Amino acid sequence: MNWKSARRYKTGLLVVLSLFIVQVASAESVRTRHSEVELVSEHQKLPVTGGTVTLGLYLNPDPSWHAYWANPGDAGKEPSVKWELLEGFEASDLAFPTPHVIPFESFITYGYDEPILLLADIAVPGGLVEGAEYELGGRARWVVCDDRECVPERADVSVSLSVGDGDVNDDYEDQFADARAKLPVQSSWASAFEVNEGVTQFQIRPDIDVASIANSYLYVESRKLVKYDKQDTSFTRDTVVVRMDASSRSDDTRSTNAVFQYETADGESHAVAFVAERGDLAAAPAGAPASTDSSSGGGFSLANPQSIVAAVLAAFVGGIILNVMPCVFPILSIKALSLLNTAHGDKSTMQASGIMYTIGILVTFAAIGILMLTLRAGGEAVGWGFQLQMPIVNVVLALLMVAIGMNLLGVFEFGTSVMGVGQSLTVGGERSAAFFTGLLAVVVATPCVVPFMAPAIGWAFTQPAFVSMPVLLALGLGLAFPYLLLSFVPNVGKLLPKPGPWMFNVKQILAFPMLIFAIWLFWVVGRQLGVTAMAVALLAGIALCFALWAYGRSGTSDKKLPWRVVASVGLIACVVISLNVEQAKQSQSAGTGSVDAGTLGGLELENFDPDRIVQYVGEGQPLFLYFTADWCITCKANERIALATDAVAEVFNSKNIKVVVADWTDLDSVIAEWLERYDRVGVPLYLYFPSGSTLDNPAILPQALIPDIVISAVNAADDGVRS
Repeated sequence: MNWKSARRYKTGLLVVLSLFIVQVASAESVRTRHSEVELVSEHQKLPVTGGTVTLGLYLNPDPSWHAYWANPGDAGKEPSVKWELLEGFEASDLAFPTPHVIPFESFITYGYDEPILLLADIAVPGGLVEGAEYELGGRARWVVCDDRECVPERADVSVSLSVGDGDVNDDYEDQFADARAKLPVQSSWASAFEVNEGVTQFQIRPDIDVASIANSYLYVESRKLVKYDKQDTSFTRDTVVVRMDASSRSDDTRSTNAVFQYETADGESHAVAFVAERGDLAAAPAGAPASTDSSSGGGFSLANPQSIVAAVLAAFVGGIILNVMPCVFPILSIKALSLLNTAHGDKSTMQASGIMYTIGILVTFAAIGILMLTLRAGGEAVGWGFQLQMPIVNVVLALLMVAIGMNLLGVFEFGTSVMGVGQSLTVGGERSAAFFTGLLAVVVATPCVVPFMAPAIGWAFTQPAFVSMPVLLALGLGLAFPYLLLSFVPNVGKLLPKPGPWMFNVKQILAFPMLIFAIWLFWVVGRQLGVTAMAVALLAGIALCFALWAYGRSGTSDKKLPWRVVASVGLIACVVISLNVEQAKQSQSAGTGSVDAGTLGGLELENFDPDRIVQYVGEGQPLFLYFTADWCITCKANERIALATDAVAEVFNSKNIKVVVADWTDLDSVIAEWLERYDRVGVPLYLYFPSGSTLDNPAILPQALIPDIVISAVNAADDGVRS
């Protein structure tokens, strides 16, 4: 991004700070592309009786680059550490020095263009073995920017300490003391804020003479409360009043940490930290800052869940909606055949089928959740549907759909000793069949994102695992709920037609949605790797069809062995060809960073480029930014149903709205970072930035679009800015 620092420290100060930090080092530093990072310890040993030691994350951006505060402002990302500590050890949040303003045109960011030492207290359990050595560390992540671009960076950092007296290392005591001196002072100042008519007003009652305060600035830690471009500060007899434009999401915030920086008459600079609660100052209690998660108290909303109860309910509702999405419907249609069979049979068999179907869904969702959490903890930028960003996964799924379609058409049948994929889906009452159907339903559901689901999952994956997993399982329970309910509804068989020869025709008809689904997956492979790779994948599909046809012939022939040998040859050919699909990859045209991305209906598209987004928003250029992927069926449906229509094009062109598309078909860590910025872990995401907005407060459109929804959202956002 194009960032210019408004404040430059003298070279001598940089040298002194750099030398001081280097002296603190007790472990080797890590060199990244544009930074140096290291984890250092104030204590020379861990206390054998338990207690606390302090670690420091040293971060030194390259000259002309800068890092960010706990709230980076209009852009950027704060440093963080995903701690990996042994049981009994616990880490506090990182403590940030008072930042300074780093403006660029109409954007305001908060950060540091000098080396910083971020402190974290580590609680040490008692009973450690004296002389034993323990490694403390984790995965650090941060963003640095210069005048041209912003770069997300990460590194594994650690320091090893033996168990002993736990004393502070005298050689490093002054350096950590200096780092603490740069922290804002925890204050007992009473404070409160109110939001009225688009303005957030803070009232701060300091314990010093208000008349002595000069050159003040308020840093607000909540990212959902204010816009950062301007502050209006005034004073009464005993109160400081700061007014800032309110963010469009200010209603979500009930409290926020803040830092008030000011100078006194003698020219000394001071910074105090406090917590401000929503409400009247007269009712605001004095106290030290609370949790930095200011969104957690933001009221109950299924559309924007910010608590575990709301997220669980929203995910459950989203799971129910998933049942009618085109990606899941073919699988559920096959399950409907099983329901017809079991509905007129034994009641306990029908209920067992529903339970096993539900277990299959929950187990698969749990496996996906654990894998996502593990990869994200390791620093990988993965999101919902991440497995479909791997071409080989799409090839395997496409071949699976081909096999199911061939089975439904009657090309082959497995014997009773081996449970066939297609047959297992249509033989009612078999528990393994129901379990497999649940598993397959989840696999094909991952390309879909529906209302309520996206914000719930996005919020959940910003929380610890014990919060994320219940939300994900609630999504699975919602997906299973309709069939589970029918399985336990008394006398449901009386409402459904009886099984008969007609089901054979329905079974064959259901083969075609499966084959269409396979074609779509082959097309995704082509979009990822090129048309040659798609042709190779289709050749693997032909080899599979040949193998299944030969296997089917073995069931009706007196000479089974030759046919099964032929089937094995076809299957081996299918596997070998599939494993070579990626070798046929063609060079792709430029994506991120190139301006021209083609057209969509009457809209001219541009490819995603963070620099360009910042430029457009900073210039007041109306901008529609949408995140999509070729494997996301919801995304493709929205493009055709809404965005490609003449009605939307007419409104966008009349308002001179730029349209930028962020294509997440392949893994892209920059796009993943931007999705996380708006509390999402998957696509689609639709953002509209009207003229006068900032990166922090776009209008966020629903996951399911029609032209009227898009047009209404754009008009409402424009009207809100003008008002």
